[in-house]
Amino acid sequence: MIFIFIVVLMAAGIFSGCSTKESSLRQESESQQLKQDGRENGTADKETDTRKETETESETVAVPERLSPGKNEVLQVPSKPEGDKKADSASAPDGNKDNQKIVYLTFDDGPCSTTPKLLDVLDKYQVKATFFVTAQFMSEDDLVEQIKNISDRGHRVAVHSYSHDYKQIYSSVDAFMADYNKMDQLIQKATGTPSKIFRFPGGSNTGYNEAIRTDLIRRVKDEGLIYYDWNAYDGDCDGYKGDDLIKRAVKESTYTKRSILLMHNIPGKDTVIESLPEIIRQLKEAGYSFELIDENTDPIQFAKG
Repeated sequence: MIFIFIVVLMAAGIFSGCSTKESSLRQESESQQLKQDGRENGTADKETDTRKETETESETVAVPERLSPGKNEVLQVPSKPEGDKKADSASAPDGNKDNQKIVYLTFDDGPCSTTPKLLDVLDKYQVKATFFVTAQFMSEDDLVEQIKNISDRGHRVAVHSYSHDYKQIYSSVDAFMADYNKMDQLIQKATGTPSKIFRFPGGSNTGYNEAIRTDLIRRVKDEGLIYYDWNAYDGDCDGYKGDDLIKRAVKESTYTKRSILLMHNIPGKDTVIESLPEIIRQLKEAGYSFELIDENTDPIQFAKG
């Protein structure tokens, strides 16, 4: 019975995209990076408001201690202090929006059977989101139809990965680009236009791409592509749900005036959809508006190449 239970848990991790192994790898990589940076202060408690200071050149910004959902390492998000009105690539809103408070809702890994329900919630509250999509949960014909539905309802569809198989797509630069192009072709079939923006599976500094990271980032930039990481995370792949998920999503989204909030749209994560109305309500109450990511949105990027 114990063996069967373990097998079931392993299977759940494989198909959900949010496995226990991923959480363990994340914690280990974060700890190693903190030691290297000389900032090891113990393990952060998910339930506390603990933050670390990330330094880049002469600029610092307080960011949440635990943001990453999977196989990525410690956050490296350059930013200006809150009082500085000069824009940079990771802290200030686009263009002349310095005084606006903006959240970019992003949903990874879908679409899936619950996507229509998610779209209904977004429609109800008149909020638009960016979907970083995969081909994990639908046939290609159904996938094209669902991507078209997402786009037709005013949301942005962008590449995440076709297979979401980390070992395969990060086995070489060419393997990554083949996977990217396969997903982008489906997006073009559904919407008539290529993606041009994407999110690396696991984030741009995932340990899985370490061996090829410099060459990979150079390649995607040469292709004219822009990648977007995040600076807020709802914790859905770390077991957060209900009030805890809402509290974390709102807290991390309001650390700065400009937040890219990571959530997931995958089977078994209905709690994200159920929590979304309250997340939207609280963020609106705090003075935030919601916008789509496009090619003109200043990217938040963990790794620069």
